[in-house]
Amino acid sequence: MKKHLQNEVIIKNGAIFIADAHENEQRRGFWNFLCALKEGKVKTSQLFLMGDIFDLLIGEISATHNFAKKYIILLEELSNDVEIFYLEGNHDFNLSYFFKKVKIFPLKKQPLKAIFYTEKGEKIDFFLAHGDIFLNPFLGFILKNLRRHSLLCFLNFLNKITFDFISKRILENQKKKNLFFKINNFENLIYQRYEKYNTNNAWVIEGHYHQNFILNNENIKYFNLNSFAYKESFFVVEYSQEIKFQEQNLRGQNV
Repeated sequence: MKKHLQNEVIIKNGAIFIADAHENEQRRGFWNFLCALKEGKVKTSQLFLMGDIFDLLIGEISATHNFAKKYIILLEELSNDVEIFYLEGNHDFNLSYFFKKVKIFPLKKQPLKAIFYTEKGEKIDFFLAHGDIFLNPFLGFILKNLRRHSLLCFLNFLNKITFDFISKRILENQKKKNLFFKINNFENLIYQRYEKYNTNNAWVIEGHYHQNFILNNENIKYFNLNSFAYKESFFVVEYSQEIKFQEQNLRGQNV
C-alpha cells in the first residue's frame, strides 16, 4: 500500500456506510445496529455516518439532547475499536458539542475527500457528503444560517420559555414525513450534482435523498444511499476488481 498523508481519510475494505436513520422515540433501528456492533454481530473497523442519523439533534438545542444521550455514550465507546466518521446532516448538526472521539465533519467541511487503496496500491478517490450541498442559493443560505451559534442559542431560549414547543413541533412534523419516496428522473439530478463536484472519475457518495441509486460508468461514479430508517439496511464497501457496495440488512445479522 502506498504511503498516505496523516490527515488523509482512508476508506478501508469492509467499511460500513449508513445514512438517514432518522432515529426518534418510535424508531430505534440505529440503536439496535450499534448494539449489534458492540456485541460483534456486525463487524467492521470503520463506520461512516452520512448524516440525519437523528430526527433532531443540535448542539445548542438542549431539548434534543436527552434522547440522544445513550447513543452518544455508545458511539464514543465504540470509537475505541472502530474508526467512526460522522458527516453532519440537516437534522443533526453542531455535533462537536457532544463528541470527542467520533470524527465530526460539519457542512462547511463537506464534501469530505477520501481515498481507497487497492492491494496493488492503486488509488480510488471518493467525495463524501450528506447531500445538502450544491442546493439552490436561497435554500443553501437558509440551511447555512440555521447552523449559526447565535441564532440557535436564541431559538433554544425561545424553546425553553415555550416548554419545548418548537422542538416538539419539529419532531411531530417529522413523524408525518415520508422518508421512502422515489424521486422521478433522479438520474438527471445525479448528473447535475456530479458535475458540481468537479471531479474526474472519483466516487461521490451521498445520503439525504434516500434513493438507493447507483451509477457506475465511464462518465460518472455516484451512489445515493438508502435511508436506514426504511429497511434498516446499510452498505459495506468491498473491492475485488472494482468498488462495490454490498447492501446488508440489520435483520439478517441475527439481531
